[in-house]
Formats: sequence, structure tokens, C-alpha cells
Amino acid sequence: MASVLKVDQLQGVSNANNVIVPGGIIQVVEQKLSGRTVISVTGSYGTTWASGLKCSITPKSTNPTYYVVCQLQYTTTNFNAGYILFDNTNAQYVLYNDQSTDAWGSTTGRKYLSSGGIGSGGFNNNGSGADNFGNSSRTASGLYTPPNNNTLEIEVYMGSLNSTGSIIIGGNESNLNYAYDSYSHCSLTIMEIAG
Repeated sequence: MASVLKVDQLQGVSNANNVIVPGGIIQVVEQKLSGRTVISVTGSYGTTWASGLKCSITPKSTNPTYYVVCQLQYTTTNFNAGYILFDNTNAQYVLYNDQSTDAWGSTTGRKYLSSGGIGSGGFNNNGSGADNFGNSSRTASGLYTPPNNNTLEIEVYMGSLNSTGSIIIGGNESNLNYAYDSYSHCSLTIMEIAG
């Protein structure tokens, strides 16, 4: 006959210890974008620009694995753009297609995108201004195992793909406080999975 152990709560032997169940989520951190951010992309396209939307987590486990979720709504002033999640701590890209061929900083090669682009003309390709009130929602999510267990910082970088101008995050190009200029929820979440 198998034994059954029933408990209401598990605790470590001291306040400094944690009971960790392998495969379970042991902590969650989130950063939300407040308001609307406009990034001015200058120089050559094929570059990335820090958005300021970033999230840090200090691991509780020795060999951490993270589940990362980024939900971003953005548009541009008539050019194609996407975003990349970048591990600022270890200087490496996060959540991109392994068939990508080139890092950012040139106009050639398939870039390490975490999101899809919004289309070559953004939302403003009819030239009348009627599309200034739209934006595109892009979500990237997946597992990430960093090379060490240092405190990790992941940041959203916006990438221009075929031209330059402004990238608007969390809102529309128009910003006149009308109903169609409403701001959009954007967030970056990191969950640690116990190993």
C-alpha cells in the first residue's frame, strides 16, 4: 500500500531557503510600458534601437531556465520594423529563428528578429493619413537558458528593416487624445522555471 503525505504548506528549514519543485514556476517578474514611446531611427536601416522596456530577474535556482513573454504593440512612419529581445547581461539575442543569418548593424542578411515585421509600409501606406490610427500587436514567447546564473536583464530593441523614421510603441502615430489615439498595453514578462 502506497503512503500518502498531505500538507497545507511546504517551507524551507530557514527563511533563507526555498522549497523548489522541478518544472514549476518559482518566480515571475514583469515590466509594463507606461504611456507611449517614440523612437527616432536615424542613419542606416538594419540597426536596432533600445526601447527602454526591459525586465530584470535574479535567479533562485543554480541553473535557471526562463520562460519569456513579450507583448508589444507598435507602428512606424511608413517603413517595416520589428523587435528583438536582447540579453543585456550576456550580450546575446533571445528568441529568434535559428535560420537567421546576420546580426543587426548592416542592411544585408536576415536579422535576428523575435517578432515579425509590420509590413513594408507600416500602417501609413495609403498616404492619406487615414491609417495613422492603427498599430500592430506582436507577441514573442519561449524558453531561454542563459549561460550563467547572474542577475539577468532582457530588453526590447526595435529594428528598422527597410527605411528610417519613427517607431511608435504603445500607441498610434496620431497622438491628439481622441478615442482612436488610445494607448495600447505592452509588457515584458520573465518566469523562472525550477530545474
